[in-house]
Amino acid sequence: MTPQALAATHAAAFGADDAWPAEDFARYLADPKVTIHGDAGCFAVIRRIGDEAEVLTLATHPDRQGQGAATAMLATALAEEAARGVRTLFLDVAADNAPAIALYARAGFTPFSERRNYYRNAVTALCLHRRL
Repeated sequence: MTPQALAATHAAAFGADDAWPAEDFARYLADPKVTIHGDAGCFAVIRRIGDEAEVLTLATHPDRQGQGAATAMLATALAEEAARGVRTLFLDVAADNAPAIALYARAGFTPFSERRNYYRNAVTALCLHRRL
């Protein structure tokens, strides 16, 4: 996985206005507390702090959406993070992103809070967590 390939998938998944630059992905690839699970076409960036971790972003290229790629990648990521000693995983998801909310619900994530007006256009962020 290269920073450029990750940035391209992120831009394709989220749009140019919300895309992360390749420089951000380069920093995450170099950070020992961060693991990028999956491949350049479907990935999750997860940062560990003690026995907790946070999904910083999860992106699936539109060409691979709806094929189970994110479901499989997330299941593997959860198992790998548990093996690293992570006990609880957190994430935020836009309240208007029904496919992502469904993905996380299938993976066992549950809501515990929300952040109003968090995303562009005043979209609420749902705060989810899952015990591993």
